[in-house]
Amino acid sequence: MTRWTLVAVSCLLLLAASFVAAEDGKLTVVEKAPVGLADKVSAALNPSGQQIAVGGATIGSVWLVKQVEAKADFKPSLSVKYPLTPGQLVGAIEVVKKSEFTDFRGQDVAAGVYTLRYGQQPVDGNHVGTSDLADFLLAIPAKLDTDPALLKMSEAMHKLSAKTSGSNHPAIFSLLPPKPDEKTPALTHDTGKHFWILSLTADGKAGDAAIKVPLRVVIVGV
Repeated sequence: MTRWTLVAVSCLLLLAASFVAAEDGKLTVVEKAPVGLADKVSAALNPSGQQIAVGGATIGSVWLVKQVEAKADFKPSLSVKYPLTPGQLVGAIEVVKKSEFTDFRGQDVAAGVYTLRYGQQPVDGNHVGTSDLADFLLAIPAKLDTDPALLKMSEAMHKLSAKTSGSNHPAIFSLLPPKPDEKTPALTHDTGKHFWILSLTADGKAGDAAIKVPLRVVIVGV
């Protein structure tokens, strides 16, 4: 192997290493809920959350509620995989400055604090063919969502979420089918779809039974 070949190979290896490093994802535990939540909402959250970084840059942090209320008689369908009620509080997210963060539709999400509520894609002519899965999390500015109680899924709730991105469409994060045996918390990269998937497990209750509720959120990617 010639000297120039060795140099070329070394350069390629360095470029490859740089590319891999740029694709690294990392989770770090944070032990305090974000400032900006209403007291009632903050009290409903587990103070321990996960800070998310991709390529060495911090995007934000996510917290789950202390207890997720799940449907006791739930059976997953082809499109709905989660035993949750549309409008229920699931958690909160804090987006940091200069993160260039977007939702699942590619809408910009400004730095700030938002609640995360469970929602389902409407079954109407406007959403035909957009996604095989109906499960989503909707982000709502924390200052507009001050009570952890169930919100009725309605046009008003969609408008609240739309204020997150300053558009006429709710700010959404897709929920992928859960993997009950997956070790959590985890941040994984779907290289085929260029998704970063945040996997968490929430404490829950279904009827009188204590359960675990695994969640898989597309936190980066459209």
